[in-house]
Amino acid sequence: MKTYLIAIFMLVFSYLAQSQTQEKSVQLKQINIVKTNYRDFKSGEIVNKKISFQDGKLLSIKTSDVIQNFFYNQKGLLDRSVKEKEGSNWKEVINYAYDENNRLIKFGKKYQEGAEFVTKTVTITYQGARVKVITQKSTTKEAIIDNIEYIVENGLVVRRSSRDRNEQIINKTEYIYTNGNIVRHTGLLGDKSVKYYTFDDKNSPELLLVKSVFGENYKVIVPLVSFHEEEFNFQMISEANELSYRTTAIKDIVKSGKYKYNELNYPTSFSLSEEGGRVKTVKTYFYE
Repeated sequence: MKTYLIAIFMLVFSYLAQSQTQEKSVQLKQINIVKTNYRDFKSGEIVNKKISFQDGKLLSIKTSDVIQNFFYNQKGLLDRSVKEKEGSNWKEVINYAYDENNRLIKFGKKYQEGAEFVTKTVTITYQGARVKVITQKSTTKEAIIDNIEYIVENGLVVRRSSRDRNEQIINKTEYIYTNGNIVRHTGLLGDKSVKYYTFDDKNSPELLLVKSVFGENYKVIVPLVSFHEEEFNFQMISEANELSYRTTAIKDIVKSGKYKYNELNYPTSFSLSEEGGRVKTVKTYFYE
């Protein structure tokens, strides 16, 4: 009996060790995205996007004639990104700052809006379970353009509230998680629409991306940044891969997609259909 139990223990230990080794060894190398829009063109308007990685960390994103490069601090956390347009002086620079616990405390964005040069500063403070996020913009007379409060429970953002200049809550959204995935955004005040998401039970490359960019605090940082930087989506912190999306909003948007996977249960490709097939997106994933 003792020998039998030892054999079972060794088998379980070997399986766990192998799973951990596989998880650590899988790194993103490249993601190719082709989006075809059939709304106004019978043959389809095509946009190509290439996302490149180095040692598993996000290196650059190139879309048509625009490229965004990413740079990291000594701790391996995202420090700065620079977006430039080929053949133009246009540039967008984003800076990130962290505290001693590697929590994001400041987000700065410098860009051109028409003929004006704009600096947007997002300041983040932590007060127990509450995270206060204040946004200021150099081109406005108002001292604060956004006053947001997040509630964090068990390491996850569960509510987001927006306040007006009189500190009255004007919008509130609740986030519901199942098996580590964000399955519902429920509007409680202001916009009361509900967004529903479904997921597979496989490994997520988007999760690999945000973990390598923002480190241990990615589950809080990504939701905060997602409202200011389009390349980081709130849903990217989910453990699995998003299959479909629908909403109760008046202009209902429905998305549904299909994946193909490799032997480690990571997607190798993803096909997404939107607006009844009028917009189609194909993603191809490469690992190392």
